[in-house]
Amino acid sequence: MHLKLPPPSFRLLPLALCAAALLLCGCGGKKPTKEQAITQYSRELHDAVADQVRDEGRRVQMLALVDRLESLQLRFAQDTEALVASYRKLDADYGASRAAFEQLFADYNATRIRARGEALDLHFQLAALATEEEWRPIARAESHLYEAVSTARAADEPR
Repeated sequence: MHLKLPPPSFRLLPLALCAAALLLCGCGGKKPTKEQAITQYSRELHDAVADQVRDEGRRVQMLALVDRLESLQLRFAQDTEALVASYRKLDADYGASRAAFEQLFADYNATRIRARGEALDLHFQLAALATEEEWRPIARAESHLYEAVSTARAADEPR
């Protein structure tokens, strides 16, 4: 009597399920950092584009835009952390002037406006390359990215 082994892809399934269970147990109830959320949900957006867009030329262009969007989000998260660190430093200085605070916020506001413009450019470039049918799941993944980033904790915030 010969044992019939499952196909190779199914042999690894129990191991993958165990690994996933361990990861979920280790992460239970902990908010991800902004960087973790950006990485995770950018992957979801990447997968949505890869799954939905069959035309290789458009898919390659769109995946490059997703990579740029991820870089933008990571850079803006770092800029925001730098703002908080600078604010804390100014706030700890009893003699810090109002002008110093106003300059800090003016600089950050300019950074925010540039990032917003770049994000909108990337969004509309993605939409222009997608068909209406392709766009629905891609837009959903893009929304998940922004929702996750808005609720994620800062890297130095307690879990």
